[in-house]
Amino acid sequence: MKRTLRVLYIITMITMIGATTLMAGQNQTAADVNNPDYYDLVKKLKNNDVNIDFQALRLAYTKTQDYKPYGADSAKDAAFDALNKKNYAEAVKQAESALEKNYVDLDVHLLCRIAYRALGNSEKYTFHSSVLKGLASSLYASGDGTSPEKAIVVISVQEEYFFMNANGLKSIRSSLVSANGHNYDKTDVENKKTAEKKVIYFNIDIPYGWMTKSLRKK
Repeated sequence: MKRTLRVLYIITMITMIGATTLMAGQNQTAADVNNPDYYDLVKKLKNNDVNIDFQALRLAYTKTQDYKPYGADSAKDAAFDALNKKNYAEAVKQAESALEKNYVDLDVHLLCRIAYRALGNSEKYTFHSSVLKGLASSLYASGDGTSPEKAIVVISVQEEYFFMNANGLKSIRSSLVSANGHNYDKTDVENKKTAEKKVIYFNIDIPYGWMTKSLRKK
């Protein structure tokens, strides 16, 4: 039930901000960024500088100790529980707590947009709308997913689901593929409205590398 509600909110939000179509662009990995400081970028963003490089922000986050692409977040779960109950004040409280550890979580900014709108806080609503649009645009700009060479560069599994939900797709199956020195999630998807099937490639070098490194430490 919780996951169904999250998907519904994501689909609604992406439709409203006009990001349901893919935006092709050049692939970029963490090595392409000139070591921007994640916390400096977040500080600028919190000071309403929404013209920052959101691609750099997402990739810089992967260099922090808080980066855990496969981990659960109790504050995020609590935020969505509160949102489902229409307890918007509690939802934003938990959401803001979740953002302290991960300011690039698209789902949480989506939640904030919904909750602040319900609370009548137009300033916060506009802010989180801008952040969400910036993060989503940076995700789509990495590639169109039609081939390994044009794979969509993600930093977490959540971003894969965000992309699919935003484009009205559901995952049928997914497999790990290695090619050209990179790792990909090859995902068979189906359009929820037309039942059209196709394959989407996600470049998972960053989260896969994190998992591999973590396993080596154990």
